[in-house]
Amino acid sequence: MRDTVLQISDLKTCFDTRDGMVTAVDGVSLSLNRGECLGVVGESGSGKSVTFASVMGLIKKPGFIANGSITFEKRELVGLDPTAYRKLRGKEIAMTMQDALTALNPAYTVSNQIIEVLLAHDDTLTGSRKAKRKQAREQALEMLKLVGIPSPESRFDDYPHQFSGGMRQRVMIAIALACKPRLLIADEPTTALDVTIQAQVLELIAGIREKLGMSVILITHDLGVVAEYCDNVVVMYAGQIVERGPTHAVIANPQHPYTQGLLNSIPRLSDLARRIEPIKGTVPELVNLPAQCRFMDRCTRARPACKTHIAMQDCGPEREVRCLFPGTPGGGDV
Repeated sequence: MRDTVLQISDLKTCFDTRDGMVTAVDGVSLSLNRGECLGVVGESGSGKSVTFASVMGLIKKPGFIANGSITFEKRELVGLDPTAYRKLRGKEIAMTMQDALTALNPAYTVSNQIIEVLLAHDDTLTGSRKAKRKQAREQALEMLKLVGIPSPESRFDDYPHQFSGGMRQRVMIAIALACKPRLLIADEPTTALDVTIQAQVLELIAGIREKLGMSVILITHDLGVVAEYCDNVVVMYAGQIVERGPTHAVIANPQHPYTQGLLNSIPRLSDLARRIEPIKGTVPELVNLPAQCRFMDRCTRARPACKTHIAMQDCGPEREVRCLFPGTPGGGDV
């Protein structure tokens, strides 16, 4: 049997706003196996980050988890005591945020921010407080070397603003991996980076994943990134999962029109004459949504039958799609 690390079942996360109740995550269910890399794809506002902020216990008022279960290595996280959550975060589950510059504390050196995590969670540190800090400092330096910071000894006591965007992302990864977590959630780790640095950061995560046997969730807009680095993929739209399955199968033969739209919007070097086809329209407001397919207003194959609640259905080995009329005009290389 597969060794399941994370299991999310029927998760519903809401925010009470002036305009009404916003259901940012609506009935999301997924699982992650040990050592697996899962890609989570969708437009801004699709619920990707909120789903995994819920996993990390970071949803605060006016947000709340209205329904569902989140189990990490058979431990239920919904309703977990805040003290127990603090022991879990950073040690067993770690998350890198989208914008490293705002996620890192500008008033502390990068070394202090790594050392802080080690002092809080690393049970192997022994001796007096001074001795523990010395050991943590040595480990923090090793982490900066691991993530490829050039001349880490000379950069160790620099502040976040003294690093480039790519280097800040590496520092974020160093903080996340300091205690060798069993699960890393990378929330758009390559946002605003050029393609060369993006590739370096992704290769770094892939290499450390293999070295530590760690499970990874990679949140991104880019199906091209998912195609290269992820074993399985989940496609989200307006708070729901609309398609999931093995990455190669989903990209080669997408079943949901939204997944097809994402693929059609990617330029391909193999066909430079091909026009990029953006998805028309915008993501719907998540307040008081009607009981119908949420992609209906943007879908070219919408029919009256779509004006009802659409459940996930099987569409192949280990594949599911939220569509009454699944099918594809053809996949392609990414």
